[in-house]
Amino acid sequence: MGFFDERLAEGRAVLAPMAGFTDAPFRRLCREQGSAWAVTEMVSAKALAGGDERTLAIAAPYPGEPDLVIQLFASDPDDAARAAELLVERFDPVALDLNMGCPVKKIVNKGCGVELMGDPNLAARIVKAMREAGGVPVSAKLRLGWDTVTLDPVADALIEAGVDALAVHGRTAQQKYDGEADWTPIAALAARSPVPVLGSGDVTDGVGARSRMAHGVGVMIGRGALGRPWTFAEVLRGERPSVEAMVRVLVRHAELHVAWYGSEAGLRGLRGHLAKYAMQLDGSGSLRNAFVQVNTVQDVVQALASLGYPVEPRANPPERPAHAHASVDAWANAGD
Repeated sequence: MGFFDERLAEGRAVLAPMAGFTDAPFRRLCREQGSAWAVTEMVSAKALAGGDERTLAIAAPYPGEPDLVIQLFASDPDDAARAAELLVERFDPVALDLNMGCPVKKIVNKGCGVELMGDPNLAARIVKAMREAGGVPVSAKLRLGWDTVTLDPVADALIEAGVDALAVHGRTAQQKYDGEADWTPIAALAARSPVPVLGSGDVTDGVGARSRMAHGVGVMIGRGALGRPWTFAEVLRGERPSVEAMVRVLVRHAELHVAWYGSEAGLRGLRGHLAKYAMQLDGSGSLRNAFVQVNTVQDVVQALASLGYPVEPRANPPERPAHAHASVDAWANAGD
């Protein structure tokens, strides 16, 4: 049994890769909440092959990160092979993932993301190059197709190339995130596939995740985990956490963010997440407005307390000056 089979057999959902969101602090938080594994933000194979260190930093694991899975976007098998080799050498991930689902124009115009679904042979060559160069399992994350469902021939080409798992968002590229995700083609693929198949799209709670698992499909949660990382705990325990528990998770996220990026950077990079938390906790908009002004963990605590939320601040929040592999002890001991 391979890595993906073993983890999915535990009945856990998986954190999907999301540019701008699945950085090291959020991956750690979601793993603490019960995610089976967590995929990094996508990184450019071409940039990595060209030696770009800033791109490499996007894929950096937190110290001791278990089950690291790094996502690449690529249009050239040679670039993908070099990037895979470099990532395995530098970070020792348990697996790599190929992005074949991103519908953003700047990615598609490079021949990457969902554009690869229009060329199954090229996609298969990239997967094969990644597996051979990296020597680790490779998954691929797809959509149903470009504007119609063309999932099966693409999946078959990847399976023949040796892909180890498939994750499918239940919308076409043209839909982006409009309408409802269609899990029917995903379940049909899972029923006949020799490799694990995961679905994603519109899963926002434990009930929704478990109902899809009951049909033999693994579950990957992306946007549904933003502002709701406790969803992974819901999948395991079957109950929604209390407001007090939600607030603890929010503060924990702020602490991990500062521990990773440093106090000078503050919480600027967390504001997108904070807006999502505010939507879950407060329908009036007051909390979201308060979060716009925060720069420190204490600011977050004060904003919550001022609106009557129960807060249990940590006595000694950890700090880490940068994520370039410095102050490992502070990060590694951040609340363990």
